[in-house]
Amino acid sequence: MERVLKAFGRAIVSQLHPRMLALLILPFVVSILFWIGTAWLVWTPLTDWLAAALFEGGWLGTIHGWAAGVGLGGIRDWIPALIALLLVVPASWVTAVVLVSVFAMPLVMRFLGARHYPEVTRRGTGSPLPGLWNVLVVLAVFAAGYLLTLPLWLIPPLALVIPWLWWSWLTARVMRLDSLVEFADGDERRQLQQRYRKEYFLLAMAVSALNLIPPLFLVTPVLSALAFGHYSLAMLQTQRRRITAPGRPT
Repeated sequence: MERVLKAFGRAIVSQLHPRMLALLILPFVVSILFWIGTAWLVWTPLTDWLAAALFEGGWLGTIHGWAAGVGLGGIRDWIPALIALLLVVPASWVTAVVLVSVFAMPLVMRFLGARHYPEVTRRGTGSPLPGLWNVLVVLAVFAAGYLLTLPLWLIPPLALVIPWLWWSWLTARVMRLDSLVEFADGDERRQLQQRYRKEYFLLAMAVSALNLIPPLFLVTPVLSALAFGHYSLAMLQTQRRRITAPGRPT
């Protein structure tokens, strides 16, 4: 846990560097464009479709008829709007994470490598293919799991816990590979991801908790990249020192 907190603290300090502050423009612009596009193109068709699917016939239609009779007919409007919001908000967050992973993560890792971990040499690949394939697989699992667990959100405490856990899982699976792929070779990546799997998830839980505090969700994608970059490079540095220590095989 100490290593996780140290990486998180170092990420906050690094986030204040002018170059890292400039990277915040990317998720901010993406979020603005996403919400404008959603309001203009998606919101009304989506809520209309949900209202028709939920309330035209079936037991919900019966409940709506009873509710309208006692002056609560507005449930036909706010329930589809709530469900649409539960679908749209994570889409915005996932889009920002993916864009940071593809475009900003290489800049973050080079910044950290040069400034804080100069002795950690690059032994990985410069190809984006491992990261892109990982993102596609993770997004497919995330989308399926997120949709399947939506009914659990009806239990009040889980309405906060479940999305937080899914965001944390997504962040951990995307960022841990992206923070290693350029600096660690294949064996090193597998060893570090396996050995520190729980700590990677704890780190993801720490940064993903900021999504619950507006407007800090605009900072979370880049801060996540910095936190995972610090953690991965520190663990990689420690592992290499352990291997090359006196009495150890090189």
